[in-house]
Amino acid sequence: MAENRFITKEEKETQQQQPFDTPLQEEPTPAPEEAKEDRKQRRRSKRDAKKGAKTFFSVLGGTFLIREAFAKQFPFLVYVTLLLMIIITNTYIAEDTTRKIAETTRRISDLHVEYVQLRSSIMQASKQSVLVRKLGDSGLKESVDPLRKISYTNEETK
Repeated sequence: MAENRFITKEEKETQQQQPFDTPLQEEPTPAPEEAKEDRKQRRRSKRDAKKGAKTFFSVLGGTFLIREAFAKQFPFLVYVTLLLMIIITNTYIAEDTTRKIAETTRRISDLHVEYVQLRSSIMQASKQSVLVRKLGDSGLKESVDPLRKISYTNEETK
């Protein structure tokens, strides 16, 4: 029915009747050689399952530690363990450094805001009109005379 076509009523009826009209086909019995291979395969899978269980229990019980193969691989395992410890330590150091950088960046931002506010208040307070208002109560007044250059000549040094 992969085709995209219309099915007539007759075709539909014949399709429905076919399963009852045709006898059930039995699967052919495997050849004796295939049966032997099948049995061998089952034995191998059972043997592998038992081997896996033995390995699990040897690890769980600790008996794998006394085998010669483990003794040969021990230096490599120590090396791998040290590499993993170095990687973990490096990760912690990197995270700590990142945390410190974020904190420093936040502090710099806060200090910059404070600097801008102080600079603005100093600029506001040092304006001439603000100084006149603040010093008016103390008796000081703004000079109305233009600035003059004072020159001093020391006649004794000549």
